[in-house]
Amino acid sequence: MSDESDPTNLLRELAFGYDRDLPFDAKTSPAGQGGGINVERFEITSRYDGRVSGLLIQADQAEGPRPLVLIGHPGTLDKSSDYVLWPAEQWVKRGAVCATIDQAGHGERARRPVAMEDFQRWPMRRLDQTLQTVVDWMRTLDYLSERPEVDPDRVGFVGFSMGGMRGAPFVGLDERVKAASFCISGASTLSDRGGAAGQLANALSDPGIYAPMMAGRDIQVVAGEHDDLITPEATQRFYDQLSEPRELVWLPCGHWDFMPQGIAPVGPFLERSLSFGG
Repeated sequence: MSDESDPTNLLRELAFGYDRDLPFDAKTSPAGQGGGINVERFEITSRYDGRVSGLLIQADQAEGPRPLVLIGHPGTLDKSSDYVLWPAEQWVKRGAVCATIDQAGHGERARRPVAMEDFQRWPMRRLDQTLQTVVDWMRTLDYLSERPEVDPDRVGFVGFSMGGMRGAPFVGLDERVKAASFCISGASTLSDRGGAAGQLANALSDPGIYAPMMAGRDIQVVAGEHDDLITPEATQRFYDQLSEPRELVWLPCGHWDFMPQGIAPVGPFLERSLSFGG
């Protein structure tokens, strides 16, 4: 990171730091098979001894290291949602390996039902879960990079809604990710909440802060023209802070009807950026 004397950068180093040699204590088990696709559940240890549950999706008979696509699920959903698994199957059939995790507070890691209010009302809870999820993605990539089916030099990320919002700091900070597609996500619209502490929390978690850190990587933004949650203005503000190579795709939809048409431009982008499918 640039300017290590800057207090915000130092705070960011601390906030997203973790012990790189922490044992994974990985556990795996079959989670489904059919149509030429194999799904494996994995579980690893992240910081604070939290256990991260995930799914690895790959073709049954594929050989050799393949590009890895990490997929961030939307808020209130989880790693097993069709919102994640359906596009993963499309990309696996084209030659990738896909993986997704339950983000902090979701899926197997949820301690209570998740509501949309969680992302709009409480900036400190949002910050806590963002910090944890970013480190969880880094730990997941550490683990999967050691797997023989994964090519660690061809790693991509796709984040839907909250998955993209939490994924932006991960992509910005982790240069191992070579390409990323942010779908129905954008810069924060909550900077005026929570007083001074809330403003600092926003400075650590706002996707727009991390957009310039993605310079040199292929970045795609896919957005709905009528999105009433992540507004077109927030999407544009995030995109404007990106460097080339970048692309912005507007679709005639809102937030809640993004699927299934929303992934149409994502597959070709991933194939081009990570060299598979052809």
